[in-house]
Amino acid sequence: MKKILIMILVAMMMMFTTTVSAKTVIKENRLTVIQGKFGTKVKWMGKTIHWYDFNGKVKLVPERKLTIRMLEKRKNRILYIERIKGTVVNNRLDGRTVNGRYISYRSLKGKVRKGDIITTYCIYNPYTHWFDDIDERYDVITKRKGR
Repeated sequence: MKKILIMILVAMMMMFTTTVSAKTVIKENRLTVIQGKFGTKVKWMGKTIHWYDFNGKVKLVPERKLTIRMLEKRKNRILYIERIKGTVVNNRLDGRTVNGRYISYRSLKGKVRKGDIITTYCIYNPYTHWFDDIDERYDVITKRKGR
């Protein structure tokens, strides 16, 4: 009987100590970033796709505002998520961003066509200082042309 009571007390204590107060840092389109006491969770369409053992800042930055210098100084301090808006410009699924830069939408073959507007989210690895270290990329079709 004593062992059962001790097990119940231990279970109750674990319930109270593992409660984590988490806050949603970013919620846009289908992307959600939640920061808690033990790390940062990135969700795509409600499903956890990445867990970072990271409690630094999380910043959603438009394409034209993110610089190489910012990316090189982020190591272990900032999780950058870049938002890129672009348009499919031909049937080979090449695209142009708002800033006129090239972007490929070939991974969306069969889902998009010329004239569609796409919002792309690039999540940069927060543990490195390399400016091209993208952990994940997600595309959202924000406007379909002629459909």
